[in-house]
Amino acid sequence: MNDGFLGILRLASVALQNISFAILIGVLLSDRWLSRSTSRWQTSVSVHLLLTLRIASFTALVSSAFAFWIHCALMSESTLEEAGPAARAMLVETDFGHAWLAGAGFMLLVVILSLVQARRPIRFKPAIWLALAGVALARSHGGHPIDAGAFSLPVWVDWVHLLAISVWVGLVLVATYIVMPRICRAPAAERAGTAAFIQSLSDAATLALVAIFITGAYSGWRGVNATEYLWTSTYGRVLMVKLALVGIAAALGGHNRFFEMPRLLTSLAETSSEFTARPLKRFAAVLHVESIVLAAVLVSAAVLVSSPLPGTT
Repeated sequence: MNDGFLGILRLASVALQNISFAILIGVLLSDRWLSRSTSRWQTSVSVHLLLTLRIASFTALVSSAFAFWIHCALMSESTLEEAGPAARAMLVETDFGHAWLAGAGFMLLVVILSLVQARRPIRFKPAIWLALAGVALARSHGGHPIDAGAFSLPVWVDWVHLLAISVWVGLVLVATYIVMPRICRAPAAERAGTAAFIQSLSDAATLALVAIFITGAYSGWRGVNATEYLWTSTYGRVLMVKLALVGIAAALGGHNRFFEMPRLLTSLAETSSEFTARPLKRFAAVLHVESIVLAAVLVSAAVLVSSPLPGTT
């Protein structure tokens, strides 16, 4: 954590990788729900989702490579320009390097699959899902859980946690900045599709949140190991910040689900003359705040990955 500018740059790269990966998950789920019908509005949104898929996959790959290069420079106490030999040695001789290379290969496949399609809805979804699952598993093998061994229970729990939080964050980010602004302009005849999307968004986020709490509780206790480490170690303090942010985001999501969404779905069911955009705007406003909090959650997750477990230093 005391690596100066390069350390900060590495944290920023890992955070960007986290956000890009989550967006990929959100794009795939959103496109699946929107492709249930072929209305003009949904076609327009899917075009933007495909563009987002390409940008996010390329960003995830580049930010991962940059973070890995910085990590090699820090480990060898060299500059970025001189980190080549250390990077080669890391890739050839270490499990961390092998895990990173596998993850980079899977993400490169996602980039390729995103570029070879020009139509909506997004094609090759099963292959992309498998590749993203491989990326997540490789990342779990490159983090703290690998101390328990390859393909051990802590690794699989971390894998589920990473996918679950990516579902939640990715859906909120994609809905906030891609889908919701266009829902506001959707014609009356297509409100059924918007209502189905909002219901699917809420249901998936709720299921993801349950998985996050279960897997997070296991991984958090395993990492902290003793209650006093929560406030006496960097890892514990960052973990508490992350938990507080998750709690705030969960409260915002709960407010939308139990208060704003029923009014919004009722409004979408009204006839054209009776429809009002106010419930939609309130729902979108809360979602916007939630997206900012969840982005901070992924930043705190990047700090956790770079922090030594309590008692190991």
